[in-house]
Order: sequence, then structure tokens, then C-alpha cells
Amino acid sequence: MLKKVLTVIIVVVAIALVATTAASAQVPDATYGGLRACDDGIAVLQGTEMVDLSGNGTLWAKDLGGDAIIRATSTGHKKDFSDGWIQYAGFDGAAHVAGSRVHVILAGMDINLVAFGLGPAYLWGHGTY
Repeated sequence: MLKKVLTVIIVVVAIALVATTAASAQVPDATYGGLRACDDGIAVLQGTEMVDLSGNGTLWAKDLGGDAIIRATSTGHKKDFSDGWIQYAGFDGAAHVAGSRVHVILAGMDINLVAFGLGPAYLWGHGTY
């Protein structure tokens, strides 16, 4: 029960943060290269990108461009939502997401991610980037 409540809280917070910050987000210059981040927290990435990640927690991905490749190797439970979001609850593994217009959210521990592309990235928690 506590796990479900925590997942719902994380989803609500992550979606609220994406919705409120997307309007004011600036798209970084693609010439700066990629992003590497690791440790515990929440990572939200949006745009044209390629993301390789691993960790423990909950992973959400959404293909807005219709051309995304989403591959996950995880011991967690996959659920497809009618609005296009894919959730991997209890995510404990690795994933690769690439597409012309994708959103990726990972909330958890021992996160390691490498992302390349054009679009905003939001990181909350403890770690390095």
C-alpha cells in the first residue's frame, strides 16, 4: 500500500513539475553536447533525444513524435496508459529511449543516465551531473 501511495505522489509531483516548468523552459544549445548524471532523485528530460539510463525506482516514457524506440530491461512491472505514457513501476534495470519528441522521467535511487539531444532537462536530488 505504501509503495502505491509513494508512486502516486511521485507521479503527481513529476507531472506537475513538467507541466509548470515546460512553459518557461529554455531549450539549451545543442552544441554543448550531452548530459551525464548519477545518484538519487528525479530526472525529467524532454525533446529530441537519446537517453540511456539505469537505476532503481519508477520510469515513465512518452512518445510524442510517433517514432520513439523504448527498450527497457527491468524486473519491474510495465503498464501502458491510454494517454501514451508507459510506466515501469519497480524499475530495477536499464533502458534506452530515443525519438524525435520524447519525454522521459526517472525517479529513484542509483540513477545513471547519459542523454544527447535538444531539449530541457530537469534534475532534482543528490548527485553529480
